[in-house]
Amino acid sequence: MPKSLYQNWQFAIEVNGFDVALFKKGQEPKTEFEEVAFAPAGSMFDQKVAGRVKFEDITLEKGILQDGSDEAAREWIKKQVDVNAVVGGLPNDYMRDIDLVRYDRTGNETRRWTLHGAWIKVLEYDELEGANTDNTIEKLAICFQYWT
Repeated sequence: MPKSLYQNWQFAIEVNGFDVALFKKGQEPKTEFEEVAFAPAGSMFDQKVAGRVKFEDITLEKGILQDGSDEAAREWIKKQVDVNAVVGGLPNDYMRDIDLVRYDRTGNETRRWTLHGAWIKVLEYDELEGANTDNTIEKLAICFQYWT
């Protein structure tokens, strides 16, 4: 039996501290290595090897709900501010693990990435517009140390 194809709508984003976040959009991790070139003695051409690894930030989007789940991002930011203002705590107090999970058509988990040491780099809301009745969307740019 052929394996089902991955579809964009079958995913979940699990963040410690967001009980009912209902994220509607996210990204899978992107990994990039710098290129290092060197010319060994006697060689007529440069040789290239992998250098430092970089992990791009990811952006998560969610609708702001009436149940107070929109407070979770602001509380997370407040912990970061307290640590940076030397009011108390260490970076480990605000760094969290985030799981990005993909499912197949029947709801079985097919892939899971865990972003380790994640923190909010940017918290952004949609613009205010008096003639628009759409729900407000909260956008989080997440920076992280590495993924497994």
